[in-house]
Amino acid sequence: MSLRILKERYEIVRQLAKKSGRKTLLARDLQTNKLVVVKLLTFNSEVKWEELKLFEREAKTLRNLCYSAIPSYIDFFEIELPNKKALAFVQSYIEAVSLEQQIQERGIFSEAEVKQLAKSVLQILAYLHGQNPSVIHRDIKPSNILLTNGSGNSIGDVYLVDFGSVQTLASSDGSYTVVGTYGYMAPEQFGSRAVAATDLYSLGATLIYLLTGKPPADLPQKQGKIQFEVTHCSREFCQWLEQMIEPLQEQRFKSATEALKSLDDFSSVTLSDFSQSLPKKVSIKKSADVIEIITPCQNNQKDSIVHSIGSATVGLLYGIFSIPFFAKLEGIFQSIILDYGFIHPYSFAAISILILILYLYVNIWLKIIVNMLFIPFGKKKLQIDKQRIYFAYKLLGLEYRYRRSIPRHAIIKLDSNQHEIPDVVIWMGVYKYSFGKGFLSFERAAWVSRELNKWLNLKTI
Repeated sequence: MSLRILKERYEIVRQLAKKSGRKTLLARDLQTNKLVVVKLLTFNSEVKWEELKLFEREAKTLRNLCYSAIPSYIDFFEIELPNKKALAFVQSYIEAVSLEQQIQERGIFSEAEVKQLAKSVLQILAYLHGQNPSVIHRDIKPSNILLTNGSGNSIGDVYLVDFGSVQTLASSDGSYTVVGTYGYMAPEQFGSRAVAATDLYSLGATLIYLLTGKPPADLPQKQGKIQFEVTHCSREFCQWLEQMIEPLQEQRFKSATEALKSLDDFSSVTLSDFSQSLPKKVSIKKSADVIEIITPCQNNQKDSIVHSIGSATVGLLYGIFSIPFFAKLEGIFQSIILDYGFIHPYSFAAISILILILYLYVNIWLKIIVNMLFIPFGKKKLQIDKQRIYFAYKLLGLEYRYRRSIPRHAIIKLDSNQHEIPDVVIWMGVYKYSFGKGFLSFERAAWVSRELNKWLNLKTI
């Protein structure tokens, strides 16, 4: 085709894709000066009736939809070519990178990233499936999902494109065209009409590809179900994915809304211990400004209490030899008591010492009581924002900061300890903060360390 401008409005910039009887072009809309996508279907002996039906259905479907995360319908017209005709369908152009390109360039995605993506796509599907009649995409795969404007901990904006295989549940002619991409197609797509759960299967297969780096068609199957193993994901999320790819559609989530609600129920990343003891969990909550890690308190209650007594004793010795403290305290007593002649001046130092000892004595027992409460029942919270690092115990909605906050820039590196007992270590100069020992596996300690490293943008050793 030698035409450079279509319908005296769409100036062709370049060809994006081509296959038998079809072309996808990038063009500029001369009326709006915006880039658009033009899909062309040429009438020839190679074009089948089913292709024409799907082409017209895509245009008709997008014309009736209005959603920011899918392409917008712009135009549909016929083109006269030498000895043949063609149909042209124009839609908005989304300047973004596909998941297929992303995984080829950067490798596999983390659980947190995949969860963000899953929620965004499920919201799109909830809109499509909620139409009357419901709109089923039927070809969800990495090349049809686009990402743009990603930054920091956010994957950015998510778009679902290529509605060339779309089907509505209102089709009354009884005909059915098998379309989709092998590996991402739900079993029912091969022999019966697609339903809402069909798109959920394709999304689940896509997410597994992002986590493993292996196309679903290359993964083993058992009784028709994709078998996958992801060491850097929580058990809850893997179970959620398994329900998404159940071969029987009745065993999947019934709708995108149900799948989204189930995912939201454990939206904070949860790691479960597999030991025979009571379940203990590590929770990571992240935003652009703050990360919060909550872990069980260590089991060694005796050592913690001894540590508290030791800390208070050091404070006692420091207070005894703190001359400025005594000078200030003695000055107060002199101004209040000596002026009124109640007590001899030589008693001031003794009174000051008694008050200090009483204060530190109460402080020691307060720390002991706090440790006795928090160690068996409470949790430890590490919170890092843009400026500082905070250390606290949590119990029944209450928080007790057991250490002074320090500047965030004190963190110099992370260490995922892979020796005898796995844990995660945050180095702050020559000091370190350790968590996870005794209830994290080696793989999950490494995963937590990677998640924290990505947020802090530090080295993991």
